[in-house]
Amino acid sequence: MRLTRAKYGRLLILLLALAVSPAFASHWPGGMGKHNGKFWKRDKVREALALTPQEVQDLEGIFDKAQPALIEFELEVKRGKAALDKAFVDDGVDDEQVLRQVDSLEDARAKLARARVKMLREMRRVLTPAQREALSRMRD
Repeated sequence: MRLTRAKYGRLLILLLALAVSPAFASHWPGGMGKHNGKFWKRDKVREALALTPQEVQDLEGIFDKAQPALIEFELEVKRGKAALDKAFVDDGVDDEQVLRQVDSLEDARAKLARARVKMLREMRRVLTPAQREALSRMRD
């Protein structure tokens, strides 16, 4: 199976859309920003949620615990993108090999997404229902 110009265009659009999608940065006020996604580090957010020192410590602990896996999965995504880019332009690579690289990249992205969601769910459990509601209003 060879890539036609139309299939090539659709694949390129898909890859670009996936590459620029906001990777969960919008789940917390301020996105990633200068605090690298640590919403509990922002004075305004900490005050609005009335976070206790223990809650801040718990959130930081969850973040620190998740970081090694997130870093590894992000590297896996970068390696997958590089491998796909290389396979995509290599005339010696057939379409099936390119599509396997797409599958591999999407698997890596899924692992990263699952790890992020797991971290965010753990963080959510630290917050009271009122804090979660306030955080949701801030995000909106």
